[in-house]
Amino acid sequence: MQNTYTYWRATHPLVFVSAHLIVGTLIAQLFPQYSNEIIKQCSIFVFSISLIVIFFISKWGKNLAIHAFLISIIMISWGIVIYFNAQINPIFSIPYPHNIITCFQGWVIEKINKTIISKEANGFALAILLGVKINMDKHLVTAYTQLGIIHIIAISGMHLEILFKNLKRITGLLPRNKIFLILELIILLICVWTYTLMAFASPSIVRASVFFTIFTVGKFIGANTFMLNTIAGGLLVLILFDINGIHNIGLQLSYAAVIGINLFYNPLSQLISINNPIIKFCWSNCCVSVAAQLTTFPILAIHFHQVAGWVLVSNFIMVPLSNFILYALGLLLILPYQLKLTFIWGRITEKYILFFNQMVSGWFSHTKAGTVQISMGKSEIALYYLLLLFVYLWLYLKRPRYILGFLGSFCCYFLLKLFS
Repeated sequence: MQNTYTYWRATHPLVFVSAHLIVGTLIAQLFPQYSNEIIKQCSIFVFSISLIVIFFISKWGKNLAIHAFLISIIMISWGIVIYFNAQINPIFSIPYPHNIITCFQGWVIEKINKTIISKEANGFALAILLGVKINMDKHLVTAYTQLGIIHIIAISGMHLEILFKNLKRITGLLPRNKIFLILELIILLICVWTYTLMAFASPSIVRASVFFTIFTVGKFIGANTFMLNTIAGGLLVLILFDINGIHNIGLQLSYAAVIGINLFYNPLSQLISINNPIIKFCWSNCCVSVAAQLTTFPILAIHFHQVAGWVLVSNFIMVPLSNFILYALGLLLILPYQLKLTFIWGRITEKYILFFNQMVSGWFSHTKAGTVQISMGKSEIALYYLLLLFVYLWLYLKRPRYILGFLGSFCCYFLLKLFS
């Protein structure tokens, strides 16, 4: 029962809905723009047909395959309708609380300016906390980009995850009754979204905030935590707020990385049984980096035609070290001015930031292979993800037929290329 398509669709409804809506939007882009009146009429027509089909399925439909097909057609048609209507007005919109957020931003900037004096370290601290990169050295930004670790200074899910985990530790001290659980939920959501707005609501951190919100609310109401379902829920929300956002390269890379980690991290980490905690920690970081790169590699190749040559090594080494900066800056913001320790801690944090940037600059200047040039077409991308699917199925199910599928697909592709 659990291996059937019907069961999978029932346990992953948001994956099902999001995938079909995206297909609908991609189909809609193949057609020219229409007038507002025609779009409204088509919307009413699609809505009416959907109700008729749903009524037919509930009353007389018995064939599950026909059920799935008709529901898929309905969802794809709604994706087309949503796309055309979103070109007129956004489906949803939320007002931005400028006054409150500006006050918080001003407080953070003032605290950093008073405790971290060095211009380089100050610019880095503001970049990693708020995403303000105007004071960062251009050569340093290039070094981060070429080494494939630009996400360290770009506000992303990694920063929000650290904030979320630490808030969770603090709120975990509250009594575990219903009132305090509701209070914990409110505190977590307010803190996460306040920080998101303080970071100027950049697309990367908004994606992470939506993901954490869905995950937290789902855990609170006791829903089953299918991670792919949570990821798809975040994607669905972003589509409804900005339908054209699916073309954003950052969104594609972000969700590809999260899906890769969710699918490949556990199978990769379980390949080797390690008891030593230090080696286990290193292997865990390595698996996270490899899992993310497996799914983001084709997107980098097709958009930029190059990937950072040192991306695996640099992420393995530099990302854990950068986490100390986030923890240090978080503690610095909490400490009051009245304590002399605040300014001492600011100088210590400043020295570590300068040391960290020196490591990155030195590594970049002594590295000859900055990027690897890659040319991949749509057929190669499709083949890559098909092969990756066979690899995942083999890692997860350990059945030899998936290795045969991998080799068969690989051979068929090159035979077609050979005789084309």
